[in-house]
Amino acid sequence: MHNTILDNELEELKSEILRMGALIEKSVCQAIVSLIEDDVDLAQQVIAGDDEIDGLTIDVQNKCLRLLAQHRPQAIDLRGIQADMQTATDLEGMGDCAEKMAKSTLRLHGRRTIEDLSLLSQIGFNVKGLVTSATNSYSASDVAKAKDSMHMEGEINGLNKKYFNILVDTIREDPNKADMAVQLLYATHCLERIAGHAANIGEAVIYMVTGEWTSLND
Repeated sequence: MHNTILDNELEELKSEILRMGALIEKSVCQAIVSLIEDDVDLAQQVIAGDDEIDGLTIDVQNKCLRLLAQHRPQAIDLRGIQADMQTATDLEGMGDCAEKMAKSTLRLHGRRTIEDLSLLSQIGFNVKGLVTSATNSYSASDVAKAKDSMHMEGEINGLNKKYFNILVDTIREDPNKADMAVQLLYATHCLERIAGHAANIGEAVIYMVTGEWTSLND
C-alpha cells in the first residue's frame, strides 16, 4: 500500500516549487524588461524579490531532506524528490542571475551609450520562453516539453555568440561605448546561465519520469 501521507507531502512540495517557478518567470521577465527599457523601478523590484526566492529554496530543500529521512521513499518517489531538489536549486540560480541583470540596469542608468538593443531583446524573449517551457515540463512531468529545452537552449547559445562578437567589436571601435557594452556582455552571460538552469530542470524532469539522466547538451 502506497504511503498516502507521503503522497500528500509530495504534492505540497510540488506546489511550493511551482510557486517558486512563477516567481522566477516574473523576475526573469522583469529583469530583461528593466535592462532594455532602462526601468529602474522594475530593477529594484527584482532585487527586492530575491530574498523571498532564497527563502523558498531553503524551505524546499529542508522539506526534501525531511521526506528522505522520515519516509524512506520507493524508487519513483525518491527520483521525484531528487528532481524537486534539483529544480529548486536551478530556480534559485535563475533568480540570482535575474538579480544580477537588474543590478546592471541600475549601473547603466544615466550612462547609456548604446541604443540598439534588438538582439538582446530577442535573446531575452527566447530565454523567457525557455524558462516557461522548463517550468511547464516540471508541472506536467512532460518529457517531450523537457526535451524541447535542448533546441531552445541551442538557439539561445547561437544568438549569444553572435551578440558577444558584436559587443566586442563595439568596444574595439568606440571606447565611449565600452562601459555599456561590458554591462551588456555581463547581462548576456546571465541570460546564458538562466538558459542553462532551465535545461537542467528539463534533465531533472526526464530523470524523474524515466529514471535516466539525459544531458540535453549532448
